[in-house]
Order: sequence, then structure tokens, then C-alpha cells
Amino acid sequence: MAEKPITSYALLVFAMIVWGGSWVSAKITVAIAPPLTIGFFRFLFATILFLIFVPATGHSLRRMFSRNNLKWYILLGATGIFGYGVFFLFGMGFTTAAQGSLIAGINPASVSIFAHIIHKERLAQKWRYSGFILAFLGIIFVIGVQVLLDFHIEYVVGNLLIVCAMLVWGFYSSIGKAAMKSISSIEVTAGGVFVGTILFGIGAVTDGFWALPAMNDWMFWANTLFLGIFVTFLGFLFYFDAINKLGATRTGVFINLVPIFGVSLSVLILNEVIHWTFFIGLTLVIIGIVIINGGIEKVDVPQQAGKQAISSPEE
Repeated sequence: MAEKPITSYALLVFAMIVWGGSWVSAKITVAIAPPLTIGFFRFLFATILFLIFVPATGHSLRRMFSRNNLKWYILLGATGIFGYGVFFLFGMGFTTAAQGSLIAGINPASVSIFAHIIHKERLAQKWRYSGFILAFLGIIFVIGVQVLLDFHIEYVVGNLLIVCAMLVWGFYSSIGKAAMKSISSIEVTAGGVFVGTILFGIGAVTDGFWALPAMNDWMFWANTLFLGIFVTFLGFLFYFDAINKLGATRTGVFINLVPIFGVSLSVLILNEVIHWTFFIGLTLVIIGIVIINGGIEKVDVPQQAGKQAISSPEE
């Protein structure tokens, strides 16, 4: 029994590492293939694994794809998988992995904003709303000050697309919370990925993916397999396992590791240059998130194991 929390913590840290690595992997892959083709193969690999895993864990695929659940999967797939993925991949075509992963630090704040608007979740003390200001100031500091110090219009465009991705993820998380009142977290994730795969597939067909040079590039396949298997499939499984065993609050704190791992890996693997503005921005984001997470009241949270709100950063 004593080893279970240790194992959960270890798997959770592993999930944060691969989520941080997703920014580096995406940066490499968008130089090889179009974003829609990347998204299709990434989520195709994840879908195959989920369709094997779901029945293996005692869930019924027939029940999972019942008519009542399809509306949720369509909403989840169109927002958190396809919508987020489009902004994420196109954004990485312009900005750096370091800047993108740092901006991802506002993900918990984005989730909290939409939870406040849609689910009426509120912070225990009003002063804790200053956390939102600090988190967004951190991102503005990186985007704005960095523009003055080292202007690249493509970085500005890419960073704004990543901000849009974070906002879409916040909306997706609120949809996921509503869906998980009647559907398990694994079904919500698998169903959304399935629909997202179809939408990306349509885009991949317009790309004429079968004729792309990337189809013969091992680097493309290595990265899409990494994104599909490790980032999407294993990352989500380990994250939700931690929520079930450690609780949502303890698990959520670890999301702040994603920008740290993302920036570190971008330096080690891509030799990207990071500036002092990154450290100030990251510090403001983390302080803001800590302030916010310290004061959320529990409002209408499902009690069943595995039916917690979605809050993944990578994603």
C-alpha cells in the first residue's frame, strides 16, 4: 500500500516530462509535415490504443458510443482535440518550443476562468483573483518584452496562436467536467480523441498526406508515435490515475512542471536560446497558479472515481 503513492507520483512526473517534451517534438515535426497530417497520425495512434484499453478496463464500447454520449464526444473532439491541436501545431510552426511551453503555463488559469464562468466555481477569497493577473502578466512579459528585445514577427504570431490554444483548452475542460457527470474520464478522453482523429483525418486528406515526403521520414513517424503513445495515451492515463489516488489538488500542482521541462528540453535538444525574460515570466505564472489553486472552493464536483475535471497542459 505504501508504494502506491510513490508509484503514482513517479508516473505523474513522467507524464509531466512527456507533456513538456511534446513542445519539442511538435517543433521538430512541423518542419517535416503539415500540422493537420501530424494531428491525424498522432491521434490515430492514440485512438487505436484507447479502443483496446477501454474494453480491457471493463468499459463497454457499445455503451461508450451510445447516442446520448456522442454529443459530448463531438464537443470534446472539436474543441480540446481538434481546436486545441490546430492552434498548437500551427503555433509551433512560428514560435519556439521554449516560448510555447512557457505560455502553456497559463493553462490552469485558463481552466479556472472557464470553470468560473460556466460552472460558477469561485475562489475562497477575492484577493486570490490576483493570481489570474500575475499569470497573464507573466505571458505578456514574455511576449511583449521579448518583442522589444528580440523582435521576430513569426514569434508574435506563434505565441498568440498558443495563447488561443490555451483558451480553447480551458473551454474544453469545462465541457469535460459537465460530460464526466455521466461518463467516466477514460471514456471522455477516448471519445474526444476518436472524434478529433476524424476531423484531423479530413484535414490530412486535403493535405494529400499519402504523397508527402514525410511518409518516408523516420523522424516523422518517431515523433508522431511519441505524441500519440506517450503524450496522449500514457500521459492521460497516468494523469487521471494520479487524480484518483492522490486527489485533484495535489495532482494539479504538478502541471506547473510542464513549462519547466518544456523549456529545459528545448535547450538540451533544440539548442534554443532562453532569455532572462523567460525566467521572470515563468516565475509570475507559477506564483499566479499557486495563488489560484490555494483558494478554489469545491462546487459540483463529481464524487465517482475518475470523474474529475480535465486539466492537462500539454497539452
